[in-house]
Amino acid sequence: MKVLVIFPDNISKPMGGLGVQFKNLYSRLNTKVDFYIVGGPEDGEVINNYLEVINPIPQIQGSPLTLVGHTIYLAEALKHPKPDIVHTYDWSTYLAGYYLAKHYNVPLLASMQLSIKGLNKSGIFQCEDPRSVDGQMLNHAHYNQERFVLSQADKIINVSKGYAKYTEEFKDKTIIIPNGINLSDWVRKEKVSLPGKNKHKIVYIGRFAVMKSIDILTQAKIPKEIDLIFVGAPEFGEHYLNEDIANMIDNNENVYFVGPYYNQNKIDLLFEADAVVIPSKHEPFGIVALEALASKSILLSSRVDGMGDFLDDSNSIKVELTVEGIEKAFQDYLTLTEEQKQSMIKNGLETCKKYNWDDIADQYYEVYKSMI
Repeated sequence: MKVLVIFPDNISKPMGGLGVQFKNLYSRLNTKVDFYIVGGPEDGEVINNYLEVINPIPQIQGSPLTLVGHTIYLAEALKHPKPDIVHTYDWSTYLAGYYLAKHYNVPLLASMQLSIKGLNKSGIFQCEDPRSVDGQMLNHAHYNQERFVLSQADKIINVSKGYAKYTEEFKDKTIIIPNGINLSDWVRKEKVSLPGKNKHKIVYIGRFAVMKSIDILTQAKIPKEIDLIFVGAPEFGEHYLNEDIANMIDNNENVYFVGPYYNQNKIDLLFEADAVVIPSKHEPFGIVALEALASKSILLSSRVDGMGDFLDDSNSIKVELTVEGIEKAFQDYLTLTEEQKQSMIKNGLETCKKYNWDDIADQYYEVYKSMI
């Protein structure tokens, strides 16, 4: 079975949940499936049948680069042999996937990892100024290519029930397969030293993006008992938010930035944290929430979209999406008794057991088989 995967991330150092998901699926299915992959630049392990996509015109960035990217993905993918299935992994690769499936006359599988329709409903647009004529045209270009390719896809995989509302018109061909975690892999191996002198270490880990509410988090007042630590790669987020983080660090003695952590280093870091904050205003699934639970950290979460599938008061603290809501969540964390913390940790681990990567990989394999 040959599956051509169009994948806007990489496997060795994933920048988000999409990369973490495919890394886990690849490791479990590559003996059953011949994956031919077109993805981002790799830095680490050698992967069979992997072609890198590199921006040939660095002056093009942001939303226009995503539109240009379809051409680049298509050109690289045509170097692979004819597949049995084209699996386009994200809205930013949909159009390339559509034309590849049409070119080879094979079924098209579209994963809904992030939706322009959903982002728009959350007030997030693919342009600087959605009120301008040019901004509207640019955002509509992304929106309409997403809807068009979903309408043409043979099957759609959505990552959560909470996010499936954005593909409701395609529910007859939509399959919900969540993301996951394997607790057996989630073991601390080395001690990580976190910055700051305060008793409580709360970590934000992930992309620095508006959909993650970095713009709100950086306005919050952090209690003096807490050290807030930002973990992530600045080059993968929205660059103007890096300045917001830098300003917050300059104006607070208990806010820090430590750069990106990957693979086992990320696991070790999360085990060292007392809590993880995920104040997203938009979240298709939220793998990092499962990772926080698996690390026995207290989770502070907005529970929006896909996170609502598995988070509640038994395993996390609710974060309202305002500056005041984030500040209240920090205070709620500080008032937890040790008994309440242990109950949340226990319930969080039970939640993780319901989302096993081995089971999830089996579900993907069944979808592949059903399409041939």
